[in-house]
Amino acid sequence: MPSVSKAAAALSGSPPQTEKPTHYRYLKEFRTEQCPLFLQHKCAQHRPFTCFHWHFLNQRRRRPIRRRDGTFNYSPDVYCAKYDETTGVCPAGDGCPYLHRTTGDTERKYHLRYYKTGTCIHETDARGHCMKNGFHCAFAHGPLDLRPPVYDIRELQAQEALQNGQLGSSESPPDLQPGVLASQAMIEKIVGEDPRWQVML
Repeated sequence: MPSVSKAAAALSGSPPQTEKPTHYRYLKEFRTEQCPLFLQHKCAQHRPFTCFHWHFLNQRRRRPIRRRDGTFNYSPDVYCAKYDETTGVCPAGDGCPYLHRTTGDTERKYHLRYYKTGTCIHETDARGHCMKNGFHCAFAHGPLDLRPPVYDIRELQAQEALQNGQLGSSESPPDLQPGVLASQAMIEKIVGEDPRWQVML
């Protein structure tokens, strides 16, 4: 069985980044498989829905992958206009390069770009679980729970070009997805103010 660091490197692509086992498990597996107990009508975590696995198709999340060329398999910022939030179906299937707005916005919150990269504003209970979002909270509770974001190579190249004065603030390379140039301040504003990031899963 491969070590966690090797498996994490395979998940996030190059350059390798060592993920904590718990973080890696959520990045790779959270809501990516259907709950076998739900199929047997035996899942006790259906109401309220707190199951680690998905019950209905619109709760299903694709694994985020940083490919060998440094690009993500789907954008962490740009939502797909064709994804049906009710049925959980996209005409482009799993190969869609855009973000699917799944129940709880899990594709965005548990993406390599965002998962546990910001600190949660809510307290933890006696067991160390988030008082608002429960034990699946996508935000860090304490400095040891934080992880560095993984960036799409195009975002890194755009940031470098901006720093070197090669791009004007309103310009972007033609192959760059819209939204990738969002500043860290804008990302923090979204995380802090968007109510979708604060709701119970």
